[in-house]
Amino acid sequence: MSLTRRQVLLGMSGAGAVAIAGAVGRIAMPPAPRYPLAPVEELAAELHAALDAETRASVVVPYDHPLRQHHNRGLDTGGSLVLTMPRRVRQLVADLAHASLSERGHERVLDQLVTSLLGVHSTWLLIAGTPGAGPWQIMLSGPHLNLRVGGRNVEGVAFGGPQVYGDQRGNHEVGLPGSAYQYQLQLGQEWIASLSPGERSGVRVETAPPQCDVEVRGKAGRFDGIALADLSARKRARARDFIASVLENYPEADSGYAWDCIDGNGGIDTFHLADYDIDIQGGRRAGEGPSQIIRLESPSAVFHYRGEPHLHALFNVAMDGERPLSLGEELGHNPRELSGLGVRAFFERVLLDATDADFAWYAADHVGGRLREGAIRTGDLYNLESWQHRVSVLEIEGKDVSPARKRELERRGGQLRDGSRYRIAVVDWVAGQGAEFGFAGGRAETSDLALRDAAVVYARRNGFPG
Repeated sequence: MSLTRRQVLLGMSGAGAVAIAGAVGRIAMPPAPRYPLAPVEELAAELHAALDAETRASVVVPYDHPLRQHHNRGLDTGGSLVLTMPRRVRQLVADLAHASLSERGHERVLDQLVTSLLGVHSTWLLIAGTPGAGPWQIMLSGPHLNLRVGGRNVEGVAFGGPQVYGDQRGNHEVGLPGSAYQYQLQLGQEWIASLSPGERSGVRVETAPPQCDVEVRGKAGRFDGIALADLSARKRARARDFIASVLENYPEADSGYAWDCIDGNGGIDTFHLADYDIDIQGGRRAGEGPSQIIRLESPSAVFHYRGEPHLHALFNVAMDGERPLSLGEELGHNPRELSGLGVRAFFERVLLDATDADFAWYAADHVGGRLREGAIRTGDLYNLESWQHRVSVLEIEGKDVSPARKRELERRGGQLRDGSRYRIAVVDWVAGQGAEFGFAGGRAETSDLALRDAAVVYARRNGFPG
């Protein structure tokens, strides 16, 4: 049986997950961990040594590779699918996955819908560096999971970078019934309900930021919601309970270092708390009811819990909030922070630069984060375009572009006439779902060029917008 990357990543929910799990089971059941588990360092070195030359070429990258910085709530972070690897390698990956979690983490992180059915077969393996011979990090990634193995990195970031977890259970249901992480939502909602009406008003923010926007902002950052320092000691203490509910899923040494980072940067009093009426990508509004989107943020840490329509949660904890993780080749200096429409405009410039198109269009709700002011490296662009889209061009007649999209494109300059044909640069997801985005016809040409790589080329040549 041949499984495509999109089947594995996007087809793993509900009946689709069960069908794929059955097919995978006919190939080989995911291995169970071998107890007692060896230390993570030993397992990592054994795994690296077990790779054949071909697998190593697809799985192992240098320690400073930009993929080590990459995170996303539902796609792989690089490497190769564990399902395709020999039994011995799959066994070691299973052992590592369990060794990088606490007992509670085994029951939750590895019990989210996709992983509970397919085990480590559903993950991609990436190794940065060489375990046992210098700094290293192992990343297991896939639907609703970026699990980092190896602890803090040399840059002083807890867990080596952002951790991502989630669960499809409770999809589109208020309260996330059945989710492995429903308890975290309940903790957060009970905490917010304990606030005074004025405090709750300050906590509630209309629109949530992009879920993948968890880069630490430093002391100059602006944060949504209210400062915990303005709450009573009893109410502030509940912040520790919420953070503990996240960190308890990981080994004591790793979670302990995360607490050292938090407390070494001023502790709970430095955080802001926000909940949101609606996600930036739309969906159901919380209205007068409790929100399912909660964010705790300080200059050196971010905890983003997005329970609408189902759970995607991301967190990032650094020892130094003034030095966010930034890897790879330095591309230049960004003179001002880009977010929202600024990021969208940047990617449209990149799309035009990479093609001979007449227009370019990038969906505003595809913006996954922001580009900070200062020195920018390739890893920063890998995070900014974490969806791994490819550059595409739609050849389309003006009459097949929706009125709303036509007005939007014409504001960029030029005019679309009904009887004329145009080349519009987009990403592969838009090209494949054209009518959904206002392009109800035409012919798509999709290249092998990733938008993030096109952005690197553009930045080398043109720098960043002033």
